[in-house]
Amino acid sequence: VFTGNDLAIDMVMYGSDYLLGISTFAPDLFARRDRMWLDGDSRFYELNDVLQYLGCFAFRPPVPAYKHSAAQFLKLRGWIASDAPHPNATRRPDSDVLVLKDIAERLGVLEGIPS
Repeated sequence: VFTGNDLAIDMVMYGSDYLLGISTFAPDLFARRDRMWLDGDSRFYELNDVLQYLGCFAFRPPVPAYKHSAAQFLKLRGWIASDAPHPNATRRPDSDVLVLKDIAERLGVLEGIPS
């Protein structure tokens, strides 16, 4: 079973391969989560829940604006210098950065990143 449903990130639990746009935000955390599942590590559930929250927030309507959410999140992580989307892209409000920062803190990916 292959899925591209970014609101059903737990499909790995049912043996599904996946192609998730949300994994763009944190490929390292999705790799860790999948390893936890494979190893039977119960921390999988907590990590999966926070990643699910990230997906629900980022992929809310208008859905195409998830690309701007990704840029905002990647900038918070220090992975890119600018969170500006393509000029013709749908944008998210700047206030989203506060929510994304909270999620990034919950995921532990802001350590060592200046505020």
